[in-house]
Amino acid sequence: MTTETSSSDLGIERPSRWHTYLTMENIVTTTVGLTMLIAVFLPLFWLIESSFEVLDDMGFDTEWGLANYREIFHGRVIRKAFRNTLLISTGTTILATFLGVSLAWINARTNCPWREKLEPYNLIPFFLSPFVGAIAWHNLAAPKVGFLNNIARSIFGIEGHILNVDNIYGVIWVTGIFFTPLVYLFVVGSLRRMDPSLEDSARTTGAGLLTTTMRITLPLVTPAILSGAIIVFVTSAGEFGVPFKLGAPYGWDTLTTQIYSKAVGDDSNHYLGAAMSMSLAVITGLFIWIQRRIIAPREYTTVTGKGFRPNTIDLGRWKWAALSFNLFYISLAVILPLICLLIVSVHPVWQGKIIPTDLTLWNYKKVLFLWSPDSIGIATRGIINSFILAFSGATIAMALSIIIGYMIHRTKGFGSTLLDFLCVIPIGFPGIVLAMGVLIAYIKTPIYATLGILLVGYITRFFPYGQRNISSILLAVSEELDQSSRMAGATWLTTLWRITIPLLKPGIFAGWVLLFVIFLRELSISIILYSVGTETLSVGVLYLADFEGDPLTAALAIVQTIILLGCIILFRKVAGKEALTA
Repeated sequence: MTTETSSSDLGIERPSRWHTYLTMENIVTTTVGLTMLIAVFLPLFWLIESSFEVLDDMGFDTEWGLANYREIFHGRVIRKAFRNTLLISTGTTILATFLGVSLAWINARTNCPWREKLEPYNLIPFFLSPFVGAIAWHNLAAPKVGFLNNIARSIFGIEGHILNVDNIYGVIWVTGIFFTPLVYLFVVGSLRRMDPSLEDSARTTGAGLLTTTMRITLPLVTPAILSGAIIVFVTSAGEFGVPFKLGAPYGWDTLTTQIYSKAVGDDSNHYLGAAMSMSLAVITGLFIWIQRRIIAPREYTTVTGKGFRPNTIDLGRWKWAALSFNLFYISLAVILPLICLLIVSVHPVWQGKIIPTDLTLWNYKKVLFLWSPDSIGIATRGIINSFILAFSGATIAMALSIIIGYMIHRTKGFGSTLLDFLCVIPIGFPGIVLAMGVLIAYIKTPIYATLGILLVGYITRFFPYGQRNISSILLAVSEELDQSSRMAGATWLTTLWRITIPLLKPGIFAGWVLLFVIFLRELSISIILYSVGTETLSVGVLYLADFEGDPLTAALAIVQTIILLGCIILFRKVAGKEALTA
């Protein structure tokens, strides 16, 4: 006869269901998840709620209704802004896709001279401020003060002007060349991972270079091309600085410039601005969903039984044309704008031409030296505030990224799925949209009109960039080290601190530098959330462009660009030469 003995009979107490759930791992995961839930969804909730509030005729009280959305579809000004946004986004996408795919093919597949040395320069516009690029191109190609137009007048005797960027075409041009690296980054990696056997087969059947490229190569990297194109479309739809400088003053308003006007302009209406923000968010969110759910999973690969490197295509004499094309792009996106800004910055007044007797460094004294009686406070404060926000914001965002990445990929906490979902949402919202939500959510809190609200906006919008960087490294590191540590009795926190973080140090610092750069150049969030005394570097540049002369604006823009270029060099040294290009 067998007698069954229960654990209670032996004096062993089974852990309750609550003890199973209330582990430190689950508590931390849930706490972080709820914190991010509040940080992400609170601004979006108030943004949605405000979009349905309609000001009465007196402008004091509100009532619920759809009048704000009817104004978007029927109001002439907003409807025109909506159309301009679609035109600019479409034109920018076409231009950036053409340039990005061409440059990626030249650098990844051909024997173009200097291609390895030139590749980092192709990526510089990725780090620079498009708004600064717009200022530079205004000084290069404006009808009256454009440097190139004045050269044409003096050399060829042309009356009037040959170039004009102060219109919708100028907006497309500048955003297109500055967003080209977004397409390049998507396509160049796919081209380098291609199996060349299909191309070889096509060439052996008599197909020429053009035919092979159009029918074999490009179709194989179509998902990468489409992903890059969608990202450019979404990014350009949410771009504020370029349309504000080259479009809005000349009658080419976009949704972002109209949102800004409704947020802080003389005819401000937060509720209508919220409705326009939601309309823009729906457009960008839809395209992000298409990219992530439909296009990104469609990755074409060729499985072979041997390793391979893509063949280098011999262009013959055309390799010099390819080199010229690459140099031409770098000149248009980097060299020419920076040289123009430098020339403008050393003049007391810019008249569209170099006047050697007028050259001065006085403008740099005004924007750099806080202690100088001639200093411009909004510029000097902007530099200091941007460094504070960039340093603290990048540090906090990376700390969150480490915890969130570890929770998603290394723990079994029941909040990990929620965290993964929350990391996707901010990517689908343009900065100015999320800024409107943050403004409405925190306008009656103590952090309003402080650097704190800017910090909240920055971290909420950009922490997914750091998290994605950490996640990519965690996926490449074996889980066996973590498991061994846990089996030895270490807690998840001890394992994270002593095992995981030391392995992630290079990636952590690279991600920190990347966020530091993004925060230093950020404009769309800053322009909505700043107040007197909390101006940022980009806000200072915008203020000078509005109320001061071109030389002062160019001087501060040069300062910002030099700082960003220094960060680029640091990022490349830390992350490696293959950073962002693999």
